[in-house]
Amino acid sequence: MFKFFRKIRYELMETGKTGKYLKYAIGEIVLVVIGILIALQINNWNEQRKIRIAEQEILQNLKNELLINKENLEFINQKHTSVYNDGIYLLKLFNTDISEISVRKLDTILGNFETGWSFEARDGYIKSLISTGKIDYLQNESIKAFITAFESQVIDATQDFVYIQKQLHERLWPSIDGKINASNRFQTQETNPNFPKGSYESDYKWLFSNREMEDVISNIMSWQISEINDELKLLEYITDMIEIIENELKH
Repeated sequence: MFKFFRKIRYELMETGKTGKYLKYAIGEIVLVVIGILIALQINNWNEQRKIRIAEQEILQNLKNELLINKENLEFINQKHTSVYNDGIYLLKLFNTDISEISVRKLDTILGNFETGWSFEARDGYIKSLISTGKIDYLQNESIKAFITAFESQVIDATQDFVYIQKQLHERLWPSIDGKINASNRFQTQETNPNFPKGSYESDYKWLFSNREMEDVISNIMSWQISEINDELKLLEYITDMIEIIENELKH
């Protein structure tokens, strides 16, 4: 093809047809430019296609990680709700007749109430998207904003756990040691079936007549309900983002 154009150019030059030669030369330049633009466009299209394929892979991996977090958070929230319900039950027993309630049942309820369940977010893939810059492959701004804010959202949802543990370690446990048998409480929990029986029976009459203990449990409960609500907000946030990602994967 280029030999053909070159032959025409030489013939025009030899016959002295300068005007026609200039027009031809301009036309040839235009064709070359168009060819370059087409090549660039094809190359750009190929690059965009690669990015879109990479984006689909990123979205699928992100969705998988969020589904794991959703499942784990739902489990933790159910446990915390159970703890909260047991706390309500305990508060209702203060200054009441507990003689008809077995010590074993009270050990079980208090043992569950003081059990700590913490949500550990799976965010390895999310962090890798930020550190490698692959977050820029994503077109949806809502998803990009979610990724960059995920760590802080998890911190907001789980920070109350620290205060709950502080109340347990510094106020509840030191106060009930020697009065409410720790071994018997641990033994009632499903994670400690082989724990040995304690040497004395818990004194729940003392517990439920003690004003300080009522306030300690109430304080723990206030942090517990805050933690539950924050977890539900994070759970809703994750669920909404999974739906957005699924919509993007359909495109």
